[in-house]
Amino acid sequence: MSFLTLISAGAIAGAFLAAIFGTRPVGCASLLIVPVSAFFFVRWWQNSHPELLRSTSGMDYLFVPPIPTIGAFVTYGAIYFFRDWIEMRDL
Repeated sequence: MSFLTLISAGAIAGAFLAAIFGTRPVGCASLLIVPVSAFFFVRWWQNSHPELLRSTSGMDYLFVPPIPTIGAFVTYGAIYFFRDWIEMRDL
């Protein structure tokens, strides 16, 4: 669970959600999927690797979900504003 892997996964999720929902109002709310899935990923990883658990492993539930969420927000925002710019241009 490196920082780069988590932020990349969030960016891919943000791009996927932006492609699906675009500029609709529900699009930003759909980004709640990212921290929830990160929470379940931490749960799955810790259940799959009990030999690697430490006394601080519980902090993963607090510090892992915001990282992919940041990547998702940035990517979603970039695609949102790009699509909005394309739609508002006079061709």
